[in-house]
Amino acid sequence: MTVEKTPVNTRPSMVIGIESATKAMNEFGLRAALGDELVAGKTLTEDLIGAPLADLTVLEELQSYTGVTNWVLGDPVSGFYIVLPLSNQGEMAIRSGNLVPSDPDLAHVARRGEPCFGIYIGVYAGATKEARKSIMQASAMLRVGVVGCLPCFGRGATEEGANGMLRLGFKPVDGGLPDLFVQEALVSSKKSVA
Repeated sequence: MTVEKTPVNTRPSMVIGIESATKAMNEFGLRAALGDELVAGKTLTEDLIGAPLADLTVLEELQSYTGVTNWVLGDPVSGFYIVLPLSNQGEMAIRSGNLVPSDPDLAHVARRGEPCFGIYIGVYAGATKEARKSIMQASAMLRVGVVGCLPCFGRGATEEGANGMLRLGFKPVDGGLPDLFVQEALVSSKKSVA
């Protein structure tokens, strides 16, 4: 009689703590986007990039599911940032081109308190130079200080965005979503941040 072993997933994973993510974002003026501020961030971004984002109901559901998805900056809102923590299936789906960022299958999303295997930056948009700087600084803090052991994915919605990702060390992903870039894990250790 032979017993088949279940393969062990050796890719890094971690549980993203809402408090850690919030602290990283707050340092640069970002806060969770809820209610009217979520609407303002979505509207601002659609105007800036000239394309629609996910439906408001999808963004609200993702925020509730993850606790770390939607962030705004300014009063009135001058910047918007969307972060999608990926489950094991989601990390594989984004690499294969099967993730639908505007309405992801919840099996592809890491629920709050569950292991995350990658991060997808859905949007980083600022109406002013100061807003863009704050969002990029918050993104760098999140990337290096909180989720450095995970791969980070993003798409260049604009030529400026794609060039910025290349300057930050992101590389194009073959076989993934159109214009998809990845920055593989910056550190190799597994950790859980609460």
